[in-house]
Amino acid sequence: MSSYFWFVRGAEHAAMCQQSIDSVHRVDSSARCFVVTDEAQPEWQVRAGVYHIEPGRPIMLANLEAQVVALGVAIPNEPVIFLDTDVLLVRPLPTGIADLVVTWRDHVGVIDGEEVEGVAAQMPYNYGVIIAEPNPRVLEAFIWMRERVRKMHSGYKQWYGNQLALTELVGPKPEGVPSPEFRRIPWSSTSMPGYGINVAKLPCDIFNYTPQAADEDISNKVALHFKGARRDLMPGYVQRLERA
Repeated sequence: MSSYFWFVRGAEHAAMCQQSIDSVHRVDSSARCFVVTDEAQPEWQVRAGVYHIEPGRPIMLANLEAQVVALGVAIPNEPVIFLDTDVLLVRPLPTGIADLVVTWRDHVGVIDGEEVEGVAAQMPYNYGVIIAEPNPRVLEAFIWMRERVRKMHSGYKQWYGNQLALTELVGPKPEGVPSPEFRRIPWSSTSMPGYGINVAKLPCDIFNYTPQAADEDISNKVALHFKGARRDLMPGYVQRLERA
C-alpha cells in the first residue's frame, strides 16, 4: 500500500490533480491519496484527504514544505509517492527499491526528430515523480532541500529551485545501467560520517514521460507528465486511459 501526495495551489491545478488522483486509483486500488495546500479556504474540492500549510511561501519552497509535512504524517513503512498535478499514472510505480527514487533525463523534448537538451544539462532530474520511504534519513534529505531552496535567489524560489536542490542531493545522472547508490546528505561539516540515503535513478522516458503528440504509443510507459506546452494534451490522454 502506498500514500500519494500532491501540492495544490489554485483551482486550475486542483482540476488537474483530480484527474491525476483518478488515474492513481485506476492502477492502484489500495492507494491513499492526499493533497497539501497553502490555501486556508480553497474554492475547489478534490476527492482526497487535505492537509494545510501556512500561506505566503514562494511556490518551490511551499512545495518542499508540503513534502516535509507529508513525510511527517506518513504511515511508517508505507511508501510515499509525490506527483505533480499534471501527472497521470498508466501503471503502478515501483516501490521498495531505495530510500529515494527519482527520474532522470538527458533532454527535455524532441523537435524535428532531434533531442533538445535544454535545462536537462543543469537539471537532469524532473521533480514531477518522486518515490520516498518515510524514514528519518529521507525526512532529513527533504528538510535539507527545503532549506537549500530557502537560500536561493528569489527567481529559483519561484521556478526550478526544487530540481536544482535535488540535483545537488543525488548527484549526476547515471551512466550505463544504474543501480541504487549511496548519497550523503550535504548538510555541513557537522554531518555524521557515512550518513545518507540510498537513491535509485529511473529514466524519465518510462517513469516520467512527456508525450509530444496526442496519439503516441504509451504501452511501455508508467507515468505521463504533461508539463509546459504539452499540458493541452492531458485531457485526451485522460480519455484514453479511462477507455483502457
